[in-house]
Amino acid sequence: MRSSRVLYYLLMTRRLLVLIFVVSLVALLGVTVSILRDTEPADVGDVASVEASLGRPESSTTSTSLFPSTQAPPVEAPEPGSPEVPVWSGLLADAGPEESVFPVALRMASIEVDAPVIATGIDSASGQMAVPGNVSEVAWYQFGPRPGESGSAVLAAHVDLAGQGPGVFFRLRELAPGDIIEVEFSDGSAQVFRIEARTTYNKDELPLDTIFAREGLPVLTLITCGGNFSESSRRYDSNVVAYAVPVQIQEPGPRL
Repeated sequence: MRSSRVLYYLLMTRRLLVLIFVVSLVALLGVTVSILRDTEPADVGDVASVEASLGRPESSTTSTSLFPSTQAPPVEAPEPGSPEVPVWSGLLADAGPEESVFPVALRMASIEVDAPVIATGIDSASGQMAVPGNVSEVAWYQFGPRPGESGSAVLAAHVDLAGQGPGVFFRLRELAPGDIIEVEFSDGSAQVFRIEARTTYNKDELPLDTIFAREGLPVLTLITCGGNFSESSRRYDSNVVAYAVPVQIQEPGPRL
């Protein structure tokens, strides 16, 4: 009887030690992943040169909003009750033949992205650039430049979304200078871009004058959330931004 009780205690002690080991290992792995994320370089490539090419002012003001209200000039006085943020018409009926060509797909072979692009404007509730309500589509800010035009053409997508999992830009933080991007347009043509730089901005320090610039050299700006995730606010504290420049125009052909 006594030996059985001793054996029982020995077995329980062994199970407890195994449980403590497993919990400790999981915690250690979590800390390791956190350390690796925190020590990941904030800037890759020549971020400053890209920002300078977009004419970033020496002392630009920033905001937590993803849309600087001074960037898109109005075409007419807003009607009573309409949003205060001035915008251009996004209706195809109001666009000329050339303006009716718009991006419809984005492909980045290096991070296995092949996704549809949809035109968006401003989210009236948040005042920010509107993004899709799913993890599979990419938003193009239609009141800014189109990809390949002068200034910063902005494409945004989710890094992940509750209940849906990783987003189309989940691996945006892996893009490196030299990686190739292809943007397909509604007329069947395509524009090839090359990644020049990638960086991470704190959301409170996002350089909106750069990201939404309407002048300067043509830059394709890809943006998603990044950094640390707050369980209390249910939001990330940073944005991952990748800058790319045009390489060449190519005729419609096989996908990357």
